[in-house]
Amino acid sequence: MRRIALLATAALFALSAGSAFAAKPMKHSKAAIGGYCPVAYVEMNKAVQGDPAHAVTTAGRTYLFVNADAKKLYVANPAKFAIGYDSWCATAMAMGQKVPSDPRLFTVHAGRTYLFSTADAKKAFDADPAGFVTKADGQWVTLRKK
Repeated sequence: MRRIALLATAALFALSAGSAFAAKPMKHSKAAIGGYCPVAYVEMNKAVQGDPAHAVTTAGRTYLFVNADAKKLYVANPAKFAIGYDSWCATAMAMGQKVPSDPRLFTVHAGRTYLFSTADAKKAFDADPAGFVTKADGQWVTLRKK
């Protein structure tokens, strides 16, 4: 019962906040994940803006890194630093919705980084990350093509 309540609450917050983040310009709007460094999420447990001087383009997306060392770590193992659901809000994805995320709101769970649209969406996910990932993975199969 608690899981259902968390999912319902998370859905409301994720869906109501999605349009606010979609309209908010990012500092590095052309860079993936708003210019935040994917390595910093995993290695520093921080959301840190990357530096355009340390950029890598992979599969049509440009990622920025905090420094040359972070860039080297990424190039050596990009899968380790992949962002779940192409950076869409993980909680909303579990509800079958693509909602833009705020790259400052993240969780690293089981070695993978997930982003969220609101602090409440992150809080709901953090209460049951395995449950949300299972649901979101199922939704992602269909939604990634849309």
